[in-house]
Amino acid sequence: MSNALEAASLIMVPSGYEDGTLASVKPNDGTGDFTFSRGSNLSATRINEQGYIEKGYENLLLQSNTFDTTWTQVSLLPPTSGQAGYDGTNDAWYFEKVGAFGRLQQSISTSGVQTLSVYLKAKDSSWVSLQAGGANTSRQYFDLTAPIETAKGSSNNIISSSIEDAGDGWRKCSITYEGTKTFAYVYIAEGNGQVNGTSGSLYIQDAMLNQGLVAYPYIETTAAPVSGGILEDMPRLDWASGVPSLLLEPSRTNIMPYSEYFDGFSFNTEDTTLVANSEIGPEGLQNAYKITADAVFNYHRIRQILISTSIGSSYTISIFAKSNGHNFILFRFSQISASNKNVSFNISTGEVDFQSSVFNNAAVEDYGNGWYRCWATFISDDPTMEWNLRSQPTTQIGTDDGIDRYTGDSESGAYIYGAQFEEGSYPTSYIPTYGVSQTRLQYSAFASNVASLIDSTQGTIFFEGKSLSSVLPNYNYFISLSDSTSANRMEIRQITDEVQFLWRVNNSYQSQIITIGITITDFWKVALKYSSTEIKMFFNGSLVDTISSPTLYSANTLNRVGFDDGYNNFKSNNKVKQVLVFPTALSDEECIQLTTV
Repeated sequence: MSNALEAASLIMVPSGYEDGTLASVKPNDGTGDFTFSRGSNLSATRINEQGYIEKGYENLLLQSNTFDTTWTQVSLLPPTSGQAGYDGTNDAWYFEKVGAFGRLQQSISTSGVQTLSVYLKAKDSSWVSLQAGGANTSRQYFDLTAPIETAKGSSNNIISSSIEDAGDGWRKCSITYEGTKTFAYVYIAEGNGQVNGTSGSLYIQDAMLNQGLVAYPYIETTAAPVSGGILEDMPRLDWASGVPSLLLEPSRTNIMPYSEYFDGFSFNTEDTTLVANSEIGPEGLQNAYKITADAVFNYHRIRQILISTSIGSSYTISIFAKSNGHNFILFRFSQISASNKNVSFNISTGEVDFQSSVFNNAAVEDYGNGWYRCWATFISDDPTMEWNLRSQPTTQIGTDDGIDRYTGDSESGAYIYGAQFEEGSYPTSYIPTYGVSQTRLQYSAFASNVASLIDSTQGTIFFEGKSLSSVLPNYNYFISLSDSTSANRMEIRQITDEVQFLWRVNNSYQSQIITIGITITDFWKVALKYSSTEIKMFFNGSLVDTISSPTLYSANTLNRVGFDDGYNNFKSNNKVKQVLVFPTALSDEECIQLTTV
């Protein structure tokens, strides 16, 4: 087998990547690399090597650590650079006020859920106020010299705020708020709620404004916002199975306008208390909500109102949940015309507890650290739906809605994160939203101009991966060789729970098609070897079919390898562990060894 691998002309095992490129292990000069694109947004996420959800984010401030440029100084002396910073550099600044309301400010135009953060250190002053100005100004005062647990003062229009010890007297201060904002401010203060003094000074470094409930790792900016995390065209190497696989998904939209902010205007609560940023969530950051049942007899629910749907279409609703005294959560849709329209989940054992016939499917996925992703699918029968989410101490039994009611204790409940409502018959990876719905676009991934790596008259192609679903709007393509058009191509593809091989020569599909039944949830291996003598397909260590004397291609016809139908029309919905291309037809023994699981 080692000799066979040495004979491969192209080996793609998900490992090296950058924005727009998925690197091949062989050849290592870049000629076999896959071009990867998904669009112009940061809506995609993945499971990283540490097991956490990783997302894209931006620093929306300009000149984020150059406070004498885009930043306006009001009642301040010109800021002085070259000061000792929190990170061991001399990149910090000194700023001093000479009049009332002395501040640094920057004009912004943002909306939705946002977090403003900055590193600060006391000099002649020990108080500071971070503010985001708009129709309703959001502000928080911080005491930079008090113990961390008592370092905050008064606040207004704030979802949450935090102050962290950054070492050597430095503190990282942040405020999280919601709404349209036009200015970001850093005020030198004299005390809690006091900014009208005429003197005082502070050190400052590394300001950042990002969407979301927490401050993400700092990114330096100059004249434009800069992105970090999962970038627009970055291949998603997903570690959900413990080893990296390339995650290839269809385009989906999270219709929920606020996927993480559960006491926003689109939600309302009933005898339930919500507290933001109460627990370490599936991102590994403290941005999960705590929902607690008040000490009264009632349903104890939060409701997402007026979700627009298309009657007759399939939808999937999902949320991440973790027990905090209650071991069950329940979904209910008010507009579904059925006597029982509930599905409940055990978030202690990771099982579906009860599923009414309204829901086509429901499941629980373990995300580690006590977190589970609970999801259910249904067919809409109303153009606007209302989703109820309830935390429950005991199991759902029977069909009477009244049993969902209980007396809370103002302490027990659950933690929640990442609600998603998407059109489709199965859940896809999490799409964060911060005030409006977001769409993760379908990717495009292929290696073109690789005729030197492909022999059009003989060869072997190998694919290891798994499909994301058996419910497809059309064919799901695993891997293809082609001439970059629809005229000449070889395809390994899926329809429902079957794998097919077929090939097209000079715009004509050949009559022979090999079909293999698969288990969608499993990773599997398939190899196809072709020559003018025969075509053979091997699946999980077995020869499954042979085609004799096939019509193939002229030399130098095939020049492209793609995760699609061969010309970037229909694409893959899969997790891919590896792809190999050989310019020779391997022996049967080598193909069996290559595909043995």
